[in-house]
Amino acid sequence: MVKLRRWRWIVGWATLVALVAVAANGLDWPRLLGAAARAEPGWLAAAVLANGTILFFATAEWLLFVPAGARVPPRTMFSIVAVTSTVSNGGPLLAGHATGIHLLATRAGLGPAGGVSLTILDQIAEGLAKWTVLILAAAIVPDFEYRAAGMTIILGAPALAFGFAALARRRDFLDRLAGEARGRMRAVLRFISQTVHRLDAIRRPAWFGLGVALAIAKKTAEALGIAAIALALGVDLLPWHVVGALLAVSLSTMFSITPANLGVYEGSVFLVFRAAGVDADVALALALLSHVAYLLPLAGTGLALESLRIWRGLPYER
Repeated sequence: MVKLRRWRWIVGWATLVALVAVAANGLDWPRLLGAAARAEPGWLAAAVLANGTILFFATAEWLLFVPAGARVPPRTMFSIVAVTSTVSNGGPLLAGHATGIHLLATRAGLGPAGGVSLTILDQIAEGLAKWTVLILAAAIVPDFEYRAAGMTIILGAPALAFGFAALARRRDFLDRLAGEARGRMRAVLRFISQTVHRLDAIRRPAWFGLGVALAIAKKTAEALGIAAIALALGVDLLPWHVVGALLAVSLSTMFSITPANLGVYEGSVFLVFRAAGVDADVALALALLSHVAYLLPLAGTGLALESLRIWRGLPYER
């Protein structure tokens, strides 16, 4: 049994290595190294550190959303967030969500319903954070135009939050439905009811609001990372340039179509900076370095932690 578990660890670790390798292989290394050679190292490090704080904000947010009665040590939750981030930034669409639910259910001991409930709350908070960035962009970005994705966030994020808040207050109704159903439908409704029962944070507006504030802090850290890269290259950016770039990335990467959003991320940032009057070569360097400064901590930390776990032979369970 121990040997089988050990092989599972190794397979999981090898998968993470493969995801990071695919992302690294997709980078334009000649241009990237050329851009890094003419950048200020101190500001590059600052960009990586700024993006690295996203993992700590995410950990604090997920700890807030843990169902009532459950306890997950911060160290355990950080490792779950880090590994989930690695898969999200290297794997196919929804792979990160599936990984997060699995690790929350097993490593954190929340069970499948607990893992799904926390993921739902995280996605609602993320949607409201993007909604905040969108509203800010509408206020300060010149000639801002709403697109289909933008309208989806404007209308969908608050509606989703209110919808789940209302559903969380109708737990008895769901319990009755599950009790009256038969066969497979009964099992499905029972799982939905168990998940809704664990949406504790959304039933407490102040508690959930703090979680949304942490999600906004993640966006702020990402924006600071972009600004630090601009300073590393000696580019003077106005606040709306950074907000516009952050919004473009948030919208264009909502549905991952390439590993680590390679090309999509760079293209979004490049177009925004070109529209702001930045020289094409400099705008491309900004885009490349911004993405790498984002990927290093968000894809690399989970791999590093799992490598250390394999080396030490530590179990996954608490």
